[in-house]
Amino acid sequence: MRKRIRRHQVRLGMFVEELEGGAQAALRGGFLLSTELEVDRVRTSNVISVLINVQKGCDIAGPTRRAPPLAHAALSTITAAENRAVSRTIDQTKHLLAGVFTDVRLGGTVALGQAEEAVEKIASAVEHNPIALIGISRLKKKDEYTFLHSIAVSGLMVHFGRWLKLDERSVQILGLSGLLHDIGKLLLPKGLLNKTDRLDDQEIAQIRTHTRRGYDLLSANGDVHETVLDVCLHHHEHVDGGGYPDRLRGEQLSMPVRIAAICDVYDAMTTLRPYKRAWTPAETVQMMFGSKGHFDRALLTEFVESLEPFLRLKRARP
Repeated sequence: MRKRIRRHQVRLGMFVEELEGGAQAALRGGFLLSTELEVDRVRTSNVISVLINVQKGCDIAGPTRRAPPLAHAALSTITAAENRAVSRTIDQTKHLLAGVFTDVRLGGTVALGQAEEAVEKIASAVEHNPIALIGISRLKKKDEYTFLHSIAVSGLMVHFGRWLKLDERSVQILGLSGLLHDIGKLLLPKGLLNKTDRLDDQEIAQIRTHTRRGYDLLSANGDVHETVLDVCLHHHEHVDGGGYPDRLRGEQLSMPVRIAAICDVYDAMTTLRPYKRAWTPAETVQMMFGSKGHFDRALLTEFVESLEPFLRLKRARP
């Protein structure tokens, strides 16, 4: 039986199947921790979690204490009034977004007016407490994931744009970019998007077509801002050139694209799915800083600082 544990929980005699989240190149899975030196190497590495096989090695001895997730502490600061207001915003935005997504699925067109109205509601909701919106939408049911992920990424991009002191028009465009960044996924089979098992190479390649599909769909509309198109096509690019679809790197990536890459991964990692526990914000930030070459480090640092007042993430940064 395989079990996922934190790196500080490893001990002598455990069989490590996999090291997850920013593992050092010298550390590879599929080995027995037979010396204290090996245990120490895993504990002091930059991995987020360790997958052990308790049939091939030791299990955790007794219960392990865990610190409460930072997101829960942050949510406790949201007042009942904020909670109700944000819940209404999410319901209204989901309704607007449902119309946009239905038009895409049935007619291949994008109702930009409805999308922009949704961004206005999101922008208003995140003005005072961005985590109120993001936190309440963290539990995303299978049939709502695309809706709520789009809303959350839009909210994070609006918040971050304001933190960077961009003008409000630029902030609204960032919000629209976040709302529509994954629109190409609507053109993929639902069974593929909702699959809980490991994807094979062919399925991964098919998933990766969503960026180009979304770009082509939005381009056909004729009046979509170039930033929205850019984010839709390139939000999975990495600063070291290891992303897709065009393997752009460094300064080839616009600031909105680099912002979208950060917000997209942050929300995906901190989301609780029916088949996956959510990383805490602290775990997610640690993983993102450990993913060298993936994100713009300066922007990632700014992003974490923008959330520190709400999630107390400062202590989590390496």
